Amino acid sequence: MVGTLLFFSLLCGATQALFINGVVTGLDGSKPWTPPAFCHDLECPKYSVVEKYDNFERRHYEPSTWVATKINTPSYTQAQTTEMFFKLFHYISGNNTAAMKIPMTAPVVTEVANDSSSDPSVTMHFFMPFNLQANPPKPTESGVFIRQIPAMDVYVRSFGGFANNDKYADEGAKLANDLAAANKLFQPMSIEYLTAGYDGPYAFIRHNEVWLVAM
Repeated sequence: MVGTLLFFSLLCGATQALFINGVVTGLDGSKPWTPPAFCHDLECPKYSVVEKYDNFERRHYEPSTWVATKINTPSYTQAQTTEMFFKLFHYISGNNTAAMKIPMTAPVVTEVANDSSSDPSVTMHFFMPFNLQANPPKPTESGVFIRQIPAMDVYVRSFGGFANNDKYADEGAKLANDLAAANKLFQPMSIEYLTAGYDGPYAFIRHNEVWLVAM
């Protein structure tokens, strides 16, 4: 349940917003927000930094809408990551009820959740552009679905370089250790964690994040 909530409150808030010249603004002109540079001028979830420390920060994400695909698996391989990515890429390329080509957004968020009643689940998400947050076209490919994520707070650790599943898990363990040392309450990695990637496959300078849900 927390995994469901978590996942993606994470991305950006405002079901009614405009994205103009790199600035997010409500339709009523309220709360202008400029996405961070690591979003690379792509539409990116709106958040505020609640607390900032040397190795991590706490962010508040507003309610948001995503397109997602999920697998249940006892192990999580890079091949499965690629398969999920292309399911979502097909959706934004026109595999939807509007046959609409939808711009790429950032980040790609992946939720890894463990439930004792079943195999661990892995859910990958693409953030819906602001003009489609309220009414996104439905997916036409099996296993792809629209997901609304409520508001949430997450602790975030950022790191560079090329990241694979093992690297994300290693950075998540470092984040968990830092949070425990700072006496912060958070959802353990053994239950759920999220990863966020902001760059295309050929980018040399990269920004990656791992998230743990704040409690």
